[in-house]
Amino acid sequence: MFAHIWRMRARKKRAKDYETYGRQVTLAALQKIDGCQQAYFIRVFEARKPEYLWVVFWRDHKALEAARTNPVWRDQIRKFEAGKFYKTIPLELVCECLGTFGGKPAQTRMKSARR
Repeated sequence: MFAHIWRMRARKKRAKDYETYGRQVTLAALQKIDGCQQAYFIRVFEARKPEYLWVVFWRDHKALEAARTNPVWRDQIRKFEAGKFYKTIPLELVCECLGTFGGKPAQTRMKSARR
């Protein structure tokens, strides 16, 4: 499983609009993309200025890469940029999940044995 983490600071005057957009539009759109396992839209509680995280879990790296070319994903990016929600350029991380305590352990890749 892969996690796609996206952090952004919102414009203070647009924060409520962004929260509504994220809950009503983006979460619904992510749910439609094949390979998306779970998505969390998070407001950083102790931040002095509006700051948000998206943590989206994908079946594997291939599913995440396919999502990036999906028209639903591209439409979300276009709408997000048009909404001028962010104050700083978002930080984006792609992470491989190595384990969990709540369910099946994540599969790890075995290194090929050299002969």
